[in-house]
Amino acid sequence: MFSLSQILGDVSAAHHQTPDDWARSVTTVVRDAAIYHAARNGFYRAQCDAVGVDPAALHELEDLQRLPLLPVSLFKRADARVLLTCPLSKVETEARSTGTSGVSSVVRRDAETVTRALIGLTGTYREFFGLSGGAGLFLSPSSADAPENGMAKVFNILNGILDDHAYLVSDNVFDPADALEYLRKWKGLMTRHIIGPPFLVRRFLRFLELEGINVFLDPYSMVITLGGWKRYPGEAVSAEDFRDECHHRLGVSRENVRDMYGLIESDLLAVECHLHRKHVPPWCFVSIRDVHDVTREVAAGQTGMIAVLDAVNTSYPGFLLTDDVGEVETGTCACGRTGQVITFRHRRQGGELDRSAVSIERYMGSGRYASAQPA
Repeated sequence: MFSLSQILGDVSAAHHQTPDDWARSVTTVVRDAAIYHAARNGFYRAQCDAVGVDPAALHELEDLQRLPLLPVSLFKRADARVLLTCPLSKVETEARSTGTSGVSSVVRRDAETVTRALIGLTGTYREFFGLSGGAGLFLSPSSADAPENGMAKVFNILNGILDDHAYLVSDNVFDPADALEYLRKWKGLMTRHIIGPPFLVRRFLRFLELEGINVFLDPYSMVITLGGWKRYPGEAVSAEDFRDECHHRLGVSRENVRDMYGLIESDLLAVECHLHRKHVPPWCFVSIRDVHDVTREVAAGQTGMIAVLDAVNTSYPGFLLTDDVGEVETGTCACGRTGQVITFRHRRQGGELDRSAVSIERYMGSGRYASAQPA
């Protein structure tokens, strides 16, 4: 069984625990995180009290479904600071994402959370991609150009294990000719990788097609994507077709075209193995909820709302109900890793969920808010 520090310190070993050890590890780290937040965060303690849950009494994997969830829509509210466990003075980074509603989610993280996430995500990239050097062509803005962009921050961590890089989006403009120039410049010097949201990778592939150009990259080159097609549904293609296009136009092996799933509000980043199965990181547990009653967990393999229980976050409780629909499998993947594999299907139709056991209005009007606020 691994502690949280052991999980973060050796992500590969944590992914290769026995199923029983994985279950004990994830139960322990999520329970400890819930105890931490319930003791320090009045709003989350009110949620626990409302549903009669004592986090310290959660001892088995199936007990985790009892933890109250915070809908991600709460991060769009002007009074979202009530979600914080840490004081505002301890906030180190702030990220934003508009999603599909046009209203920004504001996500604040303290130094402890940032440090843990940096260590865990670097280990995850090493475990799944095996990268140590090479050149990264980022079809995205840099963190300097988009300091509050969550995707840019995730990609920036990946940049740290490469030898060279270039960011190809500036002022919301992407010129595929510039991308081609960089790939040609790096040819023969280092292994070239392409990283970005799938719609921009596909636009680059379309440019190559229209120009009649095939750019054959290197034997170990990878195409790594994150972000989906939510703003460009007319350009969406199936994952299999996308991998075929990358193979045909770039010469990248299909098993080296990898997608990732994440959300700005969580420290979950589920990365595909070479079998194209997205693995939940060992510091998170995913629970699939009934679309019509999100307090109820559906049976294994069934489709429902994706809930994420994140043990890394000390800034606010990382026990979140997303607006995403999908499934999760628990066990051992054919790639040899244990734990959970998540499948994202689509965003929930009909608006964002905003139900919590105790609303922000009710909590702030109860008289407990002022005394519970961190200094």
